[in-house]
Amino acid sequence: MLFWGELIQSREGEISMQEQTDNDEFDEKILQQMRKNFILEARENLDHLNLCLIQLRETPQDESIVEVVFRIFHTLKGSSAFTGLTPITEICQKIEKYLGSVRKGDSQITVSTVDLFYEGLDLLTNMIDKIEINSEHKLDDEGYIQKIDRLKENRSDSENKLVNREDEIKTENLQELLDVYKAGYDQLSTLKHLVFASVHLSDTESLAVHLSKQIDQSMAPERNSLWLVDEDNNVVEIAKNGLITEKNGRRSLAIESSPVLSRVILEQNTVWPGSNEQIKEIWPEFDSPVIFPIKSQHEILGFLILDPEKTTEVELYQFICQFAAMIINISKLHQKVEEQRKDLDEMTTILFRQNSQLASLYHVELQLMKANNPVQLCEIVVEAVVNDLEAKRAAAFLLNSDNSEFKCVSGKNGFEDLVGERVQFAEIEAFRDCVEKGRIISQTDFKRSIEISGKTINSWIVLGLKGWEGARGIMVVEIEDEDIGDSISIITNYLGIMLDNLALKEKAERNIT
Repeated sequence: MLFWGELIQSREGEISMQEQTDNDEFDEKILQQMRKNFILEARENLDHLNLCLIQLRETPQDESIVEVVFRIFHTLKGSSAFTGLTPITEICQKIEKYLGSVRKGDSQITVSTVDLFYEGLDLLTNMIDKIEINSEHKLDDEGYIQKIDRLKENRSDSENKLVNREDEIKTENLQELLDVYKAGYDQLSTLKHLVFASVHLSDTESLAVHLSKQIDQSMAPERNSLWLVDEDNNVVEIAKNGLITEKNGRRSLAIESSPVLSRVILEQNTVWPGSNEQIKEIWPEFDSPVIFPIKSQHEILGFLILDPEKTTEVELYQFICQFAAMIINISKLHQKVEEQRKDLDEMTTILFRQNSQLASLYHVELQLMKANNPVQLCEIVVEAVVNDLEAKRAAAFLLNSDNSEFKCVSGKNGFEDLVGERVQFAEIEAFRDCVEKGRIISQTDFKRSIEISGKTINSWIVLGLKGWEGARGIMVVEIEDEDIGDSISIITNYLGIMLDNLALKEKAERNIT
């Protein structure tokens, strides 16, 4: 353990105080801009909520009005969480949870319920006024959350445990584990700056330079280069080692000019230095280059080339490239809004939804840090995929030690009774292909449904839980909206990293004992 402590101290010592100050100032500027945007959107939502509550008082059994009110609080919860306004998030989460029980038929809307919602509307309006005057103003829910809690007197034991989740007992080994992989987790902090840049930077070139700069300053590779696909179907070097390449000196390569580029762009595969001798011919300045595609669900956007310090970093860079793809797509949406003002409302809706998904991913990350076994990790992610990312159903399967069978460890929205079910490795072709080919498998690949223990799954995707030494399992998700595919892929990749960290924890504990 002394080795890891010295390694962490050495890593921290490499970061200068000036660089840390610059990052803090950048974070603060972005946060203030995000809060201004939140205030504008929140006022519109609260005005809409006022009208809906008038209708709800007149027709409390109208499910369509309940659905609209539920969505307003869901939107306010996600956007306030993304901007760090915790008291607003907690109020909206409580009301959203109660409305969820109304939608299930477990609770009812009464006149007193609507009056309490009006009280919440006034409280939220007052909070937003205070934030607009002084962003540092301390917000107080004035006992409102307790009033919502009293609406439903007979809560189950499991709900009480959820409310008190942050007060659960932490083991002594948890802090030790956090110290062990702190250096790796510090690398993930660069993703925070990429996410914030999606709000502040509106063009793809600026985002590409920002990504290259974060890798150059905060991560291990000595060299990196980021290339994007242009309108002529060529790949162009936009940034190198954290700096933008001058337009008159940029390298441009035709995609079909090399088997290496065809494999990255057309087949969307990662290319390793030993798989093709042309890599060194095209990029002689790199020692042992690996090329990672930057791909969204429907197209390839470019690629990142670098020299990883060690093989264990490969999964992390794949994870970063998926984040980069999401951010570049958001940037393209910003540009489209500027070019086509008539689509502004639609684009704003899409951006807010993606911001809400990113906020959900951030909170899921915090919850995953508290998990202490693989099953609990899978349960957290499955619940987030269904509740926060709004997938229809989801289930997680882990591989056994000899990779001969899958075992379902978590299910949601109709998949709960799959927990404990075992599936042979080759029994379901989509599961097997996902592990062996190392990529996402969807129903479009097979043109048929999946059958598991008498359950038929349509519109499905299967994602691998990838670790450093191979797959640790799969997640099968039934979706109605393909736009959430990228977000689900990000969270399952992070789940794979966390499963590796738990394995590291067990190893560390064995060494201690």
